Amino acid sequence: MSAPLSERWRRAFSLVEVLVVVVILMVLAAFLMPRYLGNARTKNGRAATPLARAHDTECLYNIRSVRQALEVYKTGDPDSKNAQSLTELRELTPEMRQCPVGKVPYRYDPVTGEVHCPYPGHENY
Repeated sequence: MSAPLSERWRRAFSLVEVLVVVVILMVLAAFLMPRYLGNARTKNGRAATPLARAHDTECLYNIRSVRQALEVYKTGDPDSKNAQSLTELRELTPEMRQCPVGKVPYRYDPVTGEVHCPYPGHENY
C-alpha cells in the first residue's frame, strides 16, 4: 500500500526552498569567482590569482623554449654564432616569441644570446 498523495507532496522541496538555495549559491559564487578567475596582480607585479599564475608559467615556459631553440641553433651553426633575431628560429611560432600576458615581444641580445621578458613582474625570467 502506498502513502496517501498529501504525504508524498510533503517530502518534496517547494519551489521557494529551491530558489533560496540557488540564490545563496549565486551569492557565494559572486564572491569567489573574482578571486580565482581574475587576472589581478600584487604591487610588485607578481600574480595574485591562480589564472594569473598560469599565465606567468606560460611565459616562463615560452622563454625556456626560446632559449633551448637558441642553443639548438648555435649547436647547428658551424661557427657557433647566435641567431641575429628570434625570427630565424623556425621552430618557434610567433606566439612563443612574445609574452602571453603583455603581448610584447621578448628582448633578445644577439651578442650575448640572452632572452628576457620586458613585462613587469617577468624581468627575472
